[in-house]
Amino acid sequence: FICATHLDDFDDSFITLFDAKRSMPKESKQPCRVYVRGVILGYKRARTNQHENTSLIKLENVPDKSSTAFYLGKKLCYVYKAHTKKQGTVYRTMWGKVTRAHGTSGVVRAKFKHNLPPSSIGGKIRCMLYPSNI
Repeated sequence: FICATHLDDFDDSFITLFDAKRSMPKESKQPCRVYVRGVILGYKRARTNQHENTSLIKLENVPDKSSTAFYLGKKLCYVYKAHTKKQGTVYRTMWGKVTRAHGTSGVVRAKFKHNLPPSSIGGKIRCMLYPSNI
C-alpha cells in the first residue's frame, strides 16, 4: 500500500512495477496426482485355467506394448471400502507391483501381496509413479 501523498517521492518506474504486480493474476492451483489411473480387467487365464495370483491391469494412456516399459516395477494400490473402522478409517489398500506387459495393447500383468478378490474386477486401481528407474 502506497500513501497518495508520498507518490512524488517515487519515480515512475517503481509505480509501474508496483501496479504490474497488483494486476497479475494469481496462479491457479492445478490438481496434482502422483499416480496413473487404471482398471482391473481380471486374472491371467487360458480357456480352461485361471491364475488368480496374476492380475491384468489396463492403465490410462498406455496404448501399446512399448509404452508399458516405463511402468515395469511400479507399485500398484487397490483402495477399497470395508464395513468396520480400523486405525480410524474404513478405507483399506492392497499393494502389488507391475511385473511385465501382457499382449500388445498396453495391458500389464501384476502380482499383489495378497491376491485381488473377484469383486475388484472392473474396479479402479492406482499405479504409483515410484520407484523411479530414470
